[in-house]
Amino acid sequence: MEAEQTPEKPDLDPFFIPRRIALVGASTDYRKLGNSILMNLLASEVEVYPVTRNRDTVLGVKAYPNLAAIPKPVDLVIVAIAAKHCPDLMKEIRRAGARHAVVISGGFSETGEEGARLEAELVNAAREAGVRLIGPNCVGISNSRLFNGTFTMMPERGNIGLVSQSGALGGMLIYTTKAKRIGMSKFASVGNAADIGIVDIVDYFREDPKTSVITIYIEGVKNGRRLFESLRMASEKKPVVVLKGGRSDAGRRATQSHTGSLAGSTRVFDGMIKQAGCVTAPTLDTLFEIAKLFDYQPSPRGRNIGIISNTGGAGVLAADAASDFSLNVPPIEENTRKALRQILSPLASVDNPVDVVASGGRREYRVTVELMLADPNVDMLMVICAVPTFAGMTQTEHAAGTLEAIRAAETDKPVVGVWLAGDVGKPGKDLLEMNRIPCYDDPYVAALCMSRVAEYAERHNRSEQ
Repeated sequence: MEAEQTPEKPDLDPFFIPRRIALVGASTDYRKLGNSILMNLLASEVEVYPVTRNRDTVLGVKAYPNLAAIPKPVDLVIVAIAAKHCPDLMKEIRRAGARHAVVISGGFSETGEEGARLEAELVNAAREAGVRLIGPNCVGISNSRLFNGTFTMMPERGNIGLVSQSGALGGMLIYTTKAKRIGMSKFASVGNAADIGIVDIVDYFREDPKTSVITIYIEGVKNGRRLFESLRMASEKKPVVVLKGGRSDAGRRATQSHTGSLAGSTRVFDGMIKQAGCVTAPTLDTLFEIAKLFDYQPSPRGRNIGIISNTGGAGVLAADAASDFSLNVPPIEENTRKALRQILSPLASVDNPVDVVASGGRREYRVTVELMLADPNVDMLMVICAVPTFAGMTQTEHAAGTLEAIRAAETDKPVVGVWLAGDVGKPGKDLLEMNRIPCYDDPYVAALCMSRVAEYAERHNRSEQ
């Protein structure tokens, strides 16, 4: 359960911008977490001091028998030893010069009453020593521009911050972002949140100049009022996307055994998120798909969506999805339709959604995208392509035409792509994403993401009026 926070705002810079890190529990055994964490730290841009009683060197680096033997004061200590030894370590951490520790070790409140007593002992020992804690029972933390203090991989460098109550889930999200080339700024797994919790991390990300979008995976929280105020203040500065676990009765029971947290009413939580000015992600996969759109593109002025496709069926599905998410698919101006008729095939449909038909290539996409972006009835644009494998068309020409149009239009209207055909469509999709046009595999997911950015823009614009 997330602990009550102390009144003063904690200084979290040593967690995310340390110069020297000690790892207690460093290991040469590849089956142990202390080995994986050390390998990641040694690939980072910080000084690393492995601590182990068993060896003089670990992975070719000088090791120390205890924290007191380290010749320089350290900023951060990462702990990966048995839970029962963690409380006694807190005074040693403080004597080593550190006021900040990440306790990776499990075996605390998530295991039951005995573990909860040990966790309380850990927190008391840390407070007496003047040490702030992230964890226990967590994956760790990372700063993609500096170091990886986790036993999972380093994220791609980017602008999206992630704080997760579930360590393993946070780690899996990092794998997903790397596969999709979505960059992250900083990552924190708070685990049982015995001291530093989600609220503290959100407050830190709010002021972090390297983080433009905040993403959160949360199961339960003790101090709902503090969470609300934190989210409200954060959403006033940058988009916040929240994925809530424990929405069902079965999920709430699982939450209790997972991180020792209590999950409250889903309806109340969703209402709080909206009132705080944040948006929700319905699934694990959409958390970063939504964040990606926030990161890559400007905010829309309204809910009117333009749709372009080279297959009528995909345009129909996109219109249905837009309707499902309360987006408008308005008629476009007569001047726009007239211009489209002059350039597109006689078989094309020149209303919204626009169907350029399968023969439409680079030129047709360039002209259609530019005209649709210029139409005053369109606030944001979804460009769909079922990449043809006939008539000598290349796999990237539709994407190239789309990019040319966006550059020529010099618009601040958001544009998203939906590139179909799997591996055949991948080169075009990659070209768009390299140029920060978010691209999706399904018009339904694209419409969902567009609805969330429109929702955030509406709330933000109302609050400024």
